[in-house]
Amino acid sequence: MTSLELMRALLATTLASSAAMAVVLALRGVVRRRLGASAAYLLWLAVPVALLAVLVPAPRVAVLPMHAIGAVLPATSTVLGQATPMLPWTWALGAAWLAGVLLAMAGLLRQQRRFVRGLGALRCRDDGIWQAQGMAGLPAVVGLWRPRIVLPVDFEQRYTAPERRLVLMHERVHLHRGDIVVNALLAAMQCLYWFNPLVPLALRRCREDQEFSCDERVIARSDGARRSYGNAMLKTGLSLSPLPVGCHWRDPHPLKERIAMLKHPVPGKKQWLAMVLLTVGLSSGLGYAAWAAQPAQVRAVAAGAAYYSVKLRLDVDGQARDFEVREQAGKPFAFSMDTPAGRRWEGQFKVDTLDTARVALSGTLREGDRIIAAPRLVVAIDDGTAAMHARAKDGGSSFRMEAVITDLGRDPGPAAGLSAPADAPARTAGFASMQPPRYPPSMNTGEVVLLVEVAADGTAAGIMLDRSSGHADLDEAAMEAARAWTFVPAFKDGRAVAGKVRVPVRFEMDATTAPGADGAS
Repeated sequence: MTSLELMRALLATTLASSAAMAVVLALRGVVRRRLGASAAYLLWLAVPVALLAVLVPAPRVAVLPMHAIGAVLPATSTVLGQATPMLPWTWALGAAWLAGVLLAMAGLLRQQRRFVRGLGALRCRDDGIWQAQGMAGLPAVVGLWRPRIVLPVDFEQRYTAPERRLVLMHERVHLHRGDIVVNALLAAMQCLYWFNPLVPLALRRCREDQEFSCDERVIARSDGARRSYGNAMLKTGLSLSPLPVGCHWRDPHPLKERIAMLKHPVPGKKQWLAMVLLTVGLSSGLGYAAWAAQPAQVRAVAAGAAYYSVKLRLDVDGQARDFEVREQAGKPFAFSMDTPAGRRWEGQFKVDTLDTARVALSGTLREGDRIIAAPRLVVAIDDGTAAMHARAKDGGSSFRMEAVITDLGRDPGPAAGLSAPADAPARTAGFASMQPPRYPPSMNTGEVVLLVEVAADGTAAGIMLDRSSGHADLDEAAMEAARAWTFVPAFKDGRAVAGKVRVPVRFEMDATTAPGADGAS
């Protein structure tokens, strides 16, 4: 993942999780009073659901709405794809974020070690529960990999027999439902999103709801023990040191609230059903909203945009490649070429309209990690040739490019039955609306090449497998998606006609470039 992608992922997950936290913070009080403390605790499930929703699907399949004709070039020599802007400042932001993560981790680790050192030597009792030499913050559940209940040194003297039973029940509820894992994930979130001012408040409230929910479960399992349980809470030693990965009693304010909560009735079956429905509905709704708010990965060609053919001849150290790109004005395209010596040249260019007779071809050219040139070439449309030559910094590799740009008129858009002016140039079928295929559960990778027969109304009249990926599930996923695609039909003599388009569909994990397409009338 590049620094730019990391910053984008951080921004998207921060916005999604912040919106979810704000909703839960607003609802938790009402939900706790109406449905119980466990319902309020379950509401926090909406935060990780919304956070992960903006990252779905993890394996990305992108089909680039770019028209390219000619020979399909091997992926190892020439790759066409959307250009990614080169923003050096993202490295500085990434470094600052990483420094904050490391500092936050160091702070939490220090708190954890301080609490554990305060326990002193631990002794395993006959019942398998551990007893410490200290008292502050105990009883508690400590340890992520081997969680264990730790009791204070004066456990037998401090509590009565009924109180001891209730205290142990409380800690076992934490242990059995995995609250210590939840707290570890909260600590990880605190490190990753240290810059978000909403995170500390949300994490503190989530852990409070965790304790309220645990109290509710204990009362539900021990009828008539509310007074004994309240007395046990008052006898518990509060700790001034936080325990990031663990469950202990620390803050006196939630303790008062917890004792007050003992007066509330235990939720019945109807409340439990409402709690589950509310949690599922809120988590699903926020997750879907976060996922749907993402920018679409596949966009249709805008109707009425200037449309150009760019014929490129690239020569790197004597190796030549020819291809043609058909794209809108102002939309970038990219290419890369590898030399036998293992060096790579990469270009990111776009065509901008200057007037009726001229366009500008501009972009950047890199050799390895270095920007070699940032040219802006003015080209006469149809009969002009732009050329540039560059050499690597060490002189060990050279690059030459020639470009001929042709005006293809205006793209009419995907509407069926559209006709072009009589003097409009003939044009091959292209893409209008293409949803990415679903990624099969096998997580195989490969490239499928489809040959699609495009009807005059832009629908897919027939789909054939031109080249298999070697995996039946990838082939089927690509063909299934292609059945729902719509196309800009081919045009000849000013009218839409049937045609064919060859579409490479690449399945790869975290792909950063999308395949081009080879169209034929």
